[in-house]
Amino acid sequence: MAEISIKKNLTGETLEMFLDKLSRGMSLTAACGACGISPSRVDKLRKDKPKLNAQVLAAQAQAEEALINKIMESRDGKLALSFLQSRFPHWSPKTTKSDNQSATSTVSPELLSQLSSIPERIKHRN
Repeated sequence: MAEISIKKNLTGETLEMFLDKLSRGMSLTAACGACGISPSRVDKLRKDKPKLNAQVLAAQAQAEEALINKIMESRDGKLALSFLQSRFPHWSPKTTKSDNQSATSTVSPELLSQLSSIPERIKHRN
């Protein structure tokens, strides 16, 4: 593991490696550690550089898309949805709204329909 720096910039090969790790599904914290840059430094750089922030968001979206594709191929919707909820906060059913307000879903109706159409696998014990 690389030595963590609070002054290091994300440029060149380091930026490419960082974005690649994010696009493969690594958390922001893990990608920072692997590239030797502190998460607080990345947060500051993202605030100061809108282009970098857009690149980070795009890489995270790629990881989410790849996972959704695997879900649809694997046909194990419960496991995959559970992983999505743990990895990407906006997939979590938890809400901070009060009980008298209705919660809005960030999941597309098409995806919900596809996930609900996947039959459950029941394993029989012998």
